[in-house]
Amino acid sequence: MKNTSNNADYKKSINLKRKRARAKRIRRLLLTIIIVTAAIIFARSSFFIVDEIKVTGNKKYSSNDIIFNTGLITGQNVFKMLGEKPKNLISFRFKDREQNVYESMPYVKSVSVRPMLPKAIRIKIQERTPFAILEYNGTSILIDKEGYALETIKNPDIKKKYFKIIGTLVDSYNLGQEVKFKGESPLQLVILFCDTLLKSDKNSDIKLYDKFTSIKVSDISSVTANFEGRIDGEFGDLDNLEYDLKVFKQIFTNNITKNQKGTLVFSTGSEHPYFVPKD
Repeated sequence: MKNTSNNADYKKSINLKRKRARAKRIRRLLLTIIIVTAAIIFARSSFFIVDEIKVTGNKKYSSNDIIFNTGLITGQNVFKMLGEKPKNLISFRFKDREQNVYESMPYVKSVSVRPMLPKAIRIKIQERTPFAILEYNGTSILIDKEGYALETIKNPDIKKKYFKIIGTLVDSYNLGQEVKFKGESPLQLVILFCDTLLKSDKNSDIKLYDKFTSIKVSDISSVTANFEGRIDGEFGDLDNLEYDLKVFKQIFTNNITKNQKGTLVFSTGSEHPYFVPKD
């Protein structure tokens, strides 16, 4: 009898514990539902109505134009706007609005559109820097150092601000995308030349970068750069480019008159350049 009584008491104890555990789970579930519901109601309240959209990092495009291209407007609940695209809500970022900016603004290299709780949205822009001009079927394409097409240029005064990359065939281009070349891209050698010239200018009283008008990449180890539209520097050994530029500067400044035209040739394996006048 005693064992039977003990078994009954044990079963009652187990059942009581189960009921208490079940009740505890129900209370937790109800509490979770209440908290989530309250959070949703609060998130959709006027406390999160956007009253400011901030844009930083922009120079080429105005803040108003950037905001317009995102399609974002003030006066709406930020969580409601995020919730229009579930992936935006998960990432807490307006990725679809960022894509709108990429597609409509070729100068934009990177863009981040994020809420700044409780009442603002921040648009952070990084823009591409114009570098040079490529010619394609009579069209002048302004590109950056990565070869992305930024815009087409018609104004001759604007064209004068940038040097041209010539002798290179463009296969196709789309604004905001990387230019496709026929054959190898010349940009690596062009950038090498420009960086070396800028370094030379920095360490010298003679400045030539602003007089640099065009560059032609003949092959993987030779470039021809034009200065002032009248003097070509033909550099056949890029391993000695830094030294050759120093020599070129001295000859260009001290030995070539302002009316002369021609080519100063730096041959591979030769210690002395020679000048070929142009009639």
